[in-house]
Amino acid sequence: MERKEYIYNFGLIPYETLYFENNNIHLVPEHYRRMKRAFKILNLPFLITLEKFEEHLKEYLAKIKKPFGALRIYFKEDKPIIKEKEIKYNKEIYNKGLSIKISKVKKHSNNILNYIKTFNMGINVIEEERAQRMGFDTCLFLNEKEFITETAFGNIFFRREKNIYTPHIQNGLLPGTMRKKVIETTKILGYKIHISFLKIEDIKHMEECFITTSIAGAFPVNNIENINFPSREFSLKLTEFEIFKRPWNT
Repeated sequence: MERKEYIYNFGLIPYETLYFENNNIHLVPEHYRRMKRAFKILNLPFLITLEKFEEHLKEYLAKIKKPFGALRIYFKEDKPIIKEKEIKYNKEIYNKGLSIKISKVKKHSNNILNYIKTFNMGINVIEEERAQRMGFDTCLFLNEKEFITETAFGNIFFRREKNIYTPHIQNGLLPGTMRKKVIETTKILGYKIHISFLKIEDIKHMEECFITTSIAGAFPVNNIENINFPSREFSLKLTEFEIFKRPWNT
């Protein structure tokens, strides 16, 4: 058995999920670079060029003819496998805001799998489903030092006054494509960004919270257990930028 097949048997298959709207696929170069990085970390060959990566996506998009949606792409023997990804977000959930449960499972900051996007995400699925059975929408992971990392499938941000806070990558989290866009846009909007080491105690007096994913854009959080976030000041300002606009926030 070849090493690549052996690794794939354990779910170590890099993949990316990309949002599209009006035949425009968002952030293709960023997703490509992150996938290429995952292959490098796993010590696997990746011979696909950015141009070919984008070509595969556009060919698939031309067949489905939808106004918006999400595509999931991965490669097997250098052949693309592309499927539509179901979108769970809508205006009703957006208006309500997400309700988040703190997982009892800790993510270790030294675990390299926290930093790359592969199908080896069983704990994320299990813990999100556990949270949903308890009436929450998703879960939040802390690391072995009790620092906040990320939600099951998204990066997380907090705001107090003109300060935006998001967990440091070193806490053990995926460097999201939309996370980077929020950090860049924060400065444009005149807010100060803090790449931080946050504990639950630190967020109790935050005014606002939202998550980011390639599909959701910037999605408001109503509460993390009994900590409520009444404001949407910053996440609403983000929707003024095309990259953050979605059918449920416009």
